[in-house]
Amino acid sequence: MTKPTTDTSPTNMASTAPADRTALDSNTIPSFWLLKDGTAPKLGARAESGIRYQVLADADRQQLYIAITGNESGGYFSRERVSFNKIETCLGTIQPDKAFPSKTFKDAFTGRSSNNAGFLVAVLRKEGLLAAAPDSETQHVRHGDMATWKKAMFTEKGTLIAPAAKKTGEKQSDGVVLPDHKEHKKPLGIPLKKS
Repeated sequence: MTKPTTDTSPTNMASTAPADRTALDSNTIPSFWLLKDGTAPKLGARAESGIRYQVLADADRQQLYIAITGNESGGYFSRERVSFNKIETCLGTIQPDKAFPSKTFKDAFTGRSSNNAGFLVAVLRKEGLLAAAPDSETQHVRHGDMATWKKAMFTEKGTLIAPAAKKTGEKQSDGVVLPDHKEHKKPLGIPLKKS
C-alpha cells in the first residue's frame, strides 16, 4: 500500500480549490433554523395519534422546509427536509379552486414511502394552508395565505441547528435529508409453500 502524496504548494492548491468558496464540503450538512416543532392529527377516518413535524429555514432564512420527524402510531415515511418551493410547485399543477388528492405532493419527496404525501397534507392542514374538500373526505383544497404563513415563519426566533459531518456511506439527497435518516423499507416476505 502506498501512502498518498500531499502537495500543498500554491500551484497545486490553486488547481484543487473550489471556484466558489461558499460551496459546501461534501462531508458537511448545512445549518438550519428550527422554527417550529409540532404534531398534526392524522387524516384517515380510523387514524389515531399524530404526525410529528418540524418547520425549518436555511441558515440565511431564504428558504423554508418541512420535515416529518415521527409517526406516533407506526407506519413508514421518509425523514426528508422537503423544500417549501417543491410543495408550491406541486400545488402549481392544480387549479386553485379545484379539490385534489394527497398524492399531488408525491413528487415533493425523494423517498418513496406511500405515506409521505398524506402525512405532508396532515401537516399542511395543521398549519392552516390546506383544508378538507367540502364534497370529498379524501381530497383537499387550498386554504389560508401561503405568503403570510411564510412571512410569519421567517419571523420566528427559532433555534440554529449546527452542521454535522455526514456518516460515511449514508445516502443523502440534495443535502437536505436529516442526518439520522434511514430509508424505511418493508421487507418483502413471500411465504414458502409447504411440501
